Amino acid sequence: MNDPKLILFTGFLGSGKTSLLLESAKYLAEKDKRCAIIVNEVGEIGIDNLQMKKMGYDVWEIFGGCICCTLAMSLEETITQLMTDFQLDYILIEPSGAADPSAIYPPLEHSGFRKEKIRNVFTLDSTRVDMFEAVLEPYLATSIPLADVVVINKIDVASPGELEKSDMIIGKYNQTVPLLKINVNELSENQINEMLKHD
Repeated sequence: MNDPKLILFTGFLGSGKTSLLLESAKYLAEKDKRCAIIVNEVGEIGIDNLQMKKMGYDVWEIFGGCICCTLAMSLEETITQLMTDFQLDYILIEPSGAADPSAIYPPLEHSGFRKEKIRNVFTLDSTRVDMFEAVLEPYLATSIPLADVVVINKIDVASPGELEKSDMIIGKYNQTVPLLKINVNELSENQINEMLKHD
């Protein structure tokens, strides 16, 4: 039995990570792939978690902090439990949209996943790119270099200037990362495959 592929869905709050994760999970389920989903619940009411459970997915919730820092041991224990109890093809993880993505790698490595075994899908909301550049540049500077693919979302409502600025910001921090420009509500099979593929 091969180890499952681990996909991180990173990006700032409201960028479309959860929608991307759900679409990926649905696609993988249609392909008879066994998936586990781990979400970081920031609020007291787990709306995303409820939605995922309604769709028939088991979700391991981690409350009270960020899965990639204060509750890192809990994340490790969750992954260990998944690996022990289930034969999985994929583990999909959505860290908090306010978290530093680099902090999630140590607990994942402690769980047996080297960096090259992790696929980091970073999502950028192209309609808020000016705000990101003005207010969240340190977050971008930390997040984008770690990405294995960058998804530029909301291209259906972004202006040409916003799309051009999105390209520029990604290139500023990672000139070699593959870019995928999408409307998450109209994802194609090829786009999902491009997001999820491991070398």
